[in-house]
Amino acid sequence: MERNQKQFLEIKNFINSTTCEKIKKEINKFNRFDDLVMSGRKRINKGSTNFTKFLKKSKNAGNFFNKINNLKFYKNINSMLGDVGNFNNTWSTNLKKIHYSRKIFGAQSGNKITSSNTNIKKNILYLDMDFSVSDRGYNRGPHRDRESRVINFLIYLNTLKKEDGGKLFFYKVKKRKNFRFPRFPNIKNLLVSKSIPAKKGVAIFFPSNPESYHAVSKFKGKKVKKRYFIYGSFSLNKAVNWKKYKSYNARAKKF
Repeated sequence: MERNQKQFLEIKNFINSTTCEKIKKEINKFNRFDDLVMSGRKRINKGSTNFTKFLKKSKNAGNFFNKINNLKFYKNINSMLGDVGNFNNTWSTNLKKIHYSRKIFGAQSGNKITSSNTNIKKNILYLDMDFSVSDRGYNRGPHRDRESRVINFLIYLNTLKKEDGGKLFFYKVKKRKNFRFPRFPNIKNLLVSKSIPAKKGVAIFFPSNPESYHAVSKFKGKKVKKRYFIYGSFSLNKAVNWKKYKSYNARAKKF
């Protein structure tokens, strides 16, 4: 397990190699996806009819989903991150009382994911995730995720070669003073803080605060033809109220 300036949590062998291969085979056998996004990413999304059918037909994917779809798992990850309320000594969220739902999801509507009907007065936490396969050309520029997300995660199901690309990048803001933290920032305002190549079984967890900028470099597919992964989050039934405190100086790393 590795921490990098408390920006993310990396856990090696989070899913063992054998199970990764079995889930890959289940995805390939099912071979039905909800959408195609970001120049080559096919998804089986939680909340879709496809997702329910996939879990029923896929023993290993179903077991994994059930393993992490609970409040205890969320609390363990939150604790290892150092509590999202104090994460990075920069952002805090007042999530004192939360209710966990195994049934709520970000409902799928065409290519858009919308919140399901919930009690807005309560802080209801739920797991939102998808099983994804990327073809050559997939990429994602610097961004932060939707406002309802608390902790995001990415789990690699296969290993890519260096020449394949498809790395995950984390960023820090160069000058935080007067920065408005847009969801899609200009890359000129960011510094790369870490790059993580795709390695089978590795999981990366990171808070989805307004400064959690990340990206995926273009997947070239020169040696390995497809990029298999699970992406998701523990989300709230409404926008998360993040508050900023304590400033710090971003430092760049060279790669």
